[in-house]
Amino acid sequence: MPPKEHSLQHAPARVLAVIVAADGRITDNELGTLERLRAFHRLGISRDDFVDLAQGCVDDVGHGLHEQSWLRSADLLYLNGLLDAVEDDALRLLVCRLGAAALTADGCVRSDERMVYEHALARWRIRFEQVSEAIRRDAFH
Repeated sequence: MPPKEHSLQHAPARVLAVIVAADGRITDNELGTLERLRAFHRLGISRDDFVDLAQGCVDDVGHGLHEQSWLRSADLLYLNGLLDAVEDDALRLLVCRLGAAALTADGCVRSDERMVYEHALARWRIRFEQVSEAIRRDAFH
């Protein structure tokens, strides 16, 4: 589904879904970690709807990303459309914080996941230090 068809309401959840789906699969560890962090509630989406979004992202880009070590122009257009739909800086940081947790849920960050995640950070001009601080703040709530 092209990004322009996505509703703005679920734009942050869609970005998190593409981060989760970047390696071509959605694991129980990732979903469990996101549930523990109340990610679905915080992003205003049900768990089932999030899984549907993530599966759509697997279908759209996830299968092809693990085959190369760079983002193709079609992938960049898709990702940038999703990323640009999230305009609120606090939501952007929340998505990056939740994305970091999902990426590390299985103990291994794959190159395709890292590519998408680092592209989001760069596009949104968010530093790793900001994500680390968001994780620390989240741990106290």
